[in-house]
Amino acid sequence: MESGSPIQPLQYIRSLQLIDSLFPVGAFAYSDGLETAAATAHVHDAVSLGLWIDHFLQGVFIPCEGLALVKCMFALRAGDMDTFRRVDEELTAIRPAASVRASSTGIGKRLISLCSEIYGDGFRSLACVPSHANAAAAYALVFFHLKLEERHGALAFGSNRVAGIVSAGLRLISMGQRQGQLLLTKTLDRLPDAVDQLLLIKDEPLRSFSPLLDIEQMNHQYVYSRLFRS
Repeated sequence: MESGSPIQPLQYIRSLQLIDSLFPVGAFAYSDGLETAAATAHVHDAVSLGLWIDHFLQGVFIPCEGLALVKCMFALRAGDMDTFRRVDEELTAIRPAASVRASSTGIGKRLISLCSEIYGDGFRSLACVPSHANAAAAYALVFFHLKLEERHGALAFGSNRVAGIVSAGLRLISMGQRQGQLLLTKTLDRLPDAVDQLLLIKDEPLRSFSPLLDIEQMNHQYVYSRLFRS
């Protein structure tokens, strides 16, 4: 799928700022179930972490999180605030694990609050902060403010999500920085195709069928010793 107009330098720099782990939205505090998987040895090395990421891309990012971000960005571009808010509400309703719902809205609200301070009235004038403020909807709002195209926004959001998984893996399992970067590079090489897939289904409803991740996320509260909040 061909991309549209090229991303502008300032758009590019600001999007890098937003997805960097230095940006203080608190994402580093959440493992999205990976900590449970590591505690039960379902994920124990770079190979098994790669399978976990594959499952995330195909079962969560393409049909749910990434698709939601793209839907929200298209809705914002069309001025369709009802669809924007509805997608945000669906993101909350579709997730069975309460901790993941809380982490997503926590990150989203912090992102919106911080960007309101950074970008000032130009950002606040959008006046369409979603009631739940899930991360995907919040990033869509900020990317729309930066005038990113939907494909660029999905690539940035996807990069942020998979980098977060690898970062959590480095703290949880026996895997070195070199292995982590090799795995991240391999995953990022696949990300453009994943984004193209979700753009092809942009008019389809959100769906979520990732029982492996859901069960691990719901069982996080039972992990004896925890580094992460979820």
